[in-house]
Amino acid sequence: MVEIKKIVCGTVNCYLLSEKNYAILVDTGEAGYEEKVIQACEGKKLRLLVLTHGHVDHIQNAAYFAGKFDVPIAMNKKDSELIENQFAQVLEGSGIFGKVLAAVSRRKMKKNMIEAFVPDVFLQEGDSLESYGVMASVLELPGHTEGSIALDVEGKSIIVGDALMHMGVAGIPSIYGDKVKLHNSAKRITALGDRIIYFGHGAPMANKNWLS
Repeated sequence: MVEIKKIVCGTVNCYLLSEKNYAILVDTGEAGYEEKVIQACEGKKLRLLVLTHGHVDHIQNAAYFAGKFDVPIAMNKKDSELIENQFAQVLEGSGIFGKVLAAVSRRKMKKNMIEAFVPDVFLQEGDSLESYGVMASVLELPGHTEGSIALDVEGKSIIVGDALMHMGVAGIPSIYGDKVKLHNSAKRITALGDRIIYFGHGAPMANKNWLS
């Protein structure tokens, strides 16, 4: 049975997925939260670092943790361009809140530096993480970014990154690269049925119809 531990790093969540003594760290948070993540990983043999997508608030500490724990970094290849250039993909916002959030996000992308790294593993739809000691598989959920992925954990829980957000109200993000793909990904999550959704931002909750 996989244990899911949420690590709150400011406004962003990282997750430690552990089964027996093996573990996978999902996302890394931003600079300033390294020690909190390290403490959460104590006593576990970390075998992989998975990035749900390439935005700075999720990948800023990737190089640091890869070196600290001597583990490979995995992400979808379509988002690898964001490591060097956060503006390689468009980020738009809908509504007043979305436009403000997109502007704040773009300022953060411009200001916050990312230590260079090269992903060791490129994840795609259907890939299993069982060889890293955790029963989880990869779902491609583009829209927020082109290479956004989620982890379906034992068919019971989904770590969705920013394919959905829970910022005040849980739902489809108001910031995105491709709105049509974002809605299609939300429709796909809905169709998965009985799951607990773990967001990149906000508290977990049961899956529902995200388009209603």
